[in-house]
Amino acid sequence: MLTTFITLLSMLTISVSGVAIVLGIFLIKSGKREAHKKAMITASVFALIFVFLYILRNMLQAQGLVPIGKYEGPYKELFLFILWSHTALAIVNFPLAVITLRYAFKGLFERHKKIAPITAFVWIYVAVTGWLIFYFMQFLNR
Repeated sequence: MLTTFITLLSMLTISVSGVAIVLGIFLIKSGKREAHKKAMITASVFALIFVFLYILRNMLQAQGLVPIGKYEGPYKELFLFILWSHTALAIVNFPLAVITLRYAFKGLFERHKKIAPITAFVWIYVAVTGWLIFYFMQFLNR
């Protein structure tokens, strides 16, 4: 039950974060700077909640309180590609996000505009592949 709760809450938080990023992109392209700022702060807060839940889940797994999942389905190579690319880009995304937000909050908008599209692409990729990993583990696993 705890595993299910943490998993569902994790999927919810990363979904809200990903949707907020996409919304933020549309808002800034529409010239709605304040709404863009709120969307990006929302995305960041929900991403941080996700990271907290991820760390919590791993701590509980290390204590043997939550089972460790293993993919044993028919698409192992595809799953591993998605998992590895997701993991690598999730690691890269954290400093990208911090730098992007820092530029925005300091008013360094020319620098912000250069890095923000890269950050957004990586962030969305990580969110979507997170859902794919969940799908593989829940519905394609033997």
